[in-house]
Amino acid sequence: FFRLMTPPPQVPTDPKALPLLDSVRSNVGPDAADLDDQFIGKFLKARNYNVEAASTMLKKHLVWRAENNVDNVQLEYFGATKDRPDIHQLYQSGFYGLDRKGNPVFVEQPGKANVNEAFKSLGAEFMVRWHICLMETGRATYRRHGAEGLVVILDASGVGMSHVSSAALSFFRTVSAIDQDNYPEHLVRCFIINAGRIAKYGWKLISPFLDANTKEKVRIFDGDYAEELDSLVAKDQLPEFLGGTYRDGNCFFGAPKP
Repeated sequence: FFRLMTPPPQVPTDPKALPLLDSVRSNVGPDAADLDDQFIGKFLKARNYNVEAASTMLKKHLVWRAENNVDNVQLEYFGATKDRPDIHQLYQSGFYGLDRKGNPVFVEQPGKANVNEAFKSLGAEFMVRWHICLMETGRATYRRHGAEGLVVILDASGVGMSHVSSAALSFFRTVSAIDQDNYPEHLVRCFIINAGRIAKYGWKLISPFLDANTKEKVRIFDGDYAEELDSLVAKDQLPEFLGGTYRDGNCFFGAPKP
């Protein structure tokens, strides 16, 4: 599945990475032979264009993919069964339109998440697996659009203390490590909007686990975000709950119900 995820020819590649791509392919060996330029270029940028460091990072990523059967994670079913609830109901998120530069827009609503129920009924291991599926869906989505990466809008309305519990923070530490090791330069921009006191407190707790490059891409707003958001994403590309008109969001990840 991963190997078949061939991007269209207009997928952008970091120009600084171009002269270094063949060296990384040579270092990594046959496993890198059919990886496209954009894919390898993101690993180079994440390691400041150091060929040896990028090669090591990419090798570890390919081992991680194989050990965790990541190529097939989008073929797994994460919805409701007789033994578990639907994670998509417990944590509401989805892909909507495109930003003004053509990057897919992903919207999360953590304030509507039933965090305690998710950890109790699904367990951290299942949630991590679902998160990997979400990241793979995101990568496939921006590659399909020939885009640079994803724009994330996190609506923090309703975020309370349950969302910054020790279990939630532990989960975030786990997935942030996975993301930074395996999905470099996945994020183009992140807007955290409607951020109240607890949401800002949560950011102070989780931001130390993010690298400096990622933190630079994050903007935090109280309620005065409309002008900034409009400069990034047109209203017809946003869901209705953010003042937009886009209705056909993809809010289910993984395989359909068997």
